Amino acid sequence: MSSNEKKRLRDRRSQQTLREKKLRHTTELEEQVAHCKQHHSDRGVAHLLQVINGLRKQNDALLTRQKSLKSLVDSWETEVDGPGPTNDPTHDLSSLYEEMSKREAQFSLQTNFNESISQHNIDSLLNTPISAASTPPIIPSPCLEPLSAETTPLWKQIPPHTDNFSTRTMISCPWLMYPELVIQCPDTPDSPLDLLYGTKTNTLADMIHTALQRRPIRDPERLGTGWLTYHFSRWVIAPSPENYNRLPMFLRPVQGQMTIPHPLVLDFMPWPRMRLNLIRRWHVYAKDRDYLFGLLACCVKLRWPWNEKILERNEQNELCIKKAFYELFANESGWGLTPEFIRRYPDLVEGMDINKVVIELL
Repeated sequence: MSSNEKKRLRDRRSQQTLREKKLRHTTELEEQVAHCKQHHSDRGVAHLLQVINGLRKQNDALLTRQKSLKSLVDSWETEVDGPGPTNDPTHDLSSLYEEMSKREAQFSLQTNFNESISQHNIDSLLNTPISAASTPPIIPSPCLEPLSAETTPLWKQIPPHTDNFSTRTMISCPWLMYPELVIQCPDTPDSPLDLLYGTKTNTLADMIHTALQRRPIRDPERLGTGWLTYHFSRWVIAPSPENYNRLPMFLRPVQGQMTIPHPLVLDFMPWPRMRLNLIRRWHVYAKDRDYLFGLLACCVKLRWPWNEKILERNEQNELCIKKAFYELFANESGWGLTPEFIRRYPDLVEGMDINKVVIELL
């Protein structure tokens, strides 16, 4: 074939390929137009808009019902847990005593709201430390049966906690996210200054100091709270007879703490009765925990003179805790609550002797 013939053959093939490509493209466009006419007509769009409006109305109705149900459930919790807190400033201290005496007479501790516990069993749950030599009290509800101390030593019986320390959501006890560091810390802080001013040699004492810095409290309460928190945390992370024996008697878990899972921070309360009251009502106060703990930090006071020093120098010229101050914060009677907290949360001090708990600041 000559060159002209070859060129004409190539042109014919190119034109045929172009015609086939245009034909395929035209066919695709015709199919798209037919689909749009069938599904995107004015009637179809109107129908879809009608469906969307119906779904929106249904969603609004569901949201309204959800809010109504939430309000109803909240009202049930308020009715079950007794009268709400009051901020009435006209109540003087004598009226507070009278009011709390009436509430104490009607006090009934229960873990569910259908079964109550007798006052005898309340006192057993509260006042009797877990003892291998004592006989467990008879409790009507099976969920309140205490752990058997006959098979498990006391120092191994850690209260059940609901905290998830694998995340950074718990800011109250951040040191419990690092048990491997806490285990390396000494059983007792080398100096009270570690808790008052922080330290670079004791991770647990330094983290407790940092946590307490969030609250506007005096040095006596800061040192007393930090010292008790240090030893309780050491026992929880590294249970041993020695660590358990370092806990004051009032800080050791009582029977009631072993029955209901709860946040660990509630175990730091210096009053066993308040610990139990707060544990059983935690579903009510959990959402306001920051306000509750903030007010509690301001209202918990040690019965220590304002101008009295809490540290003294030993024979080695080192600062150490005064013996009288140590004996004070290591005893339940050394701690007190101001009337402001009792008026705001009267249900948390139910069953407590207000005359022994309240402390008036002069």
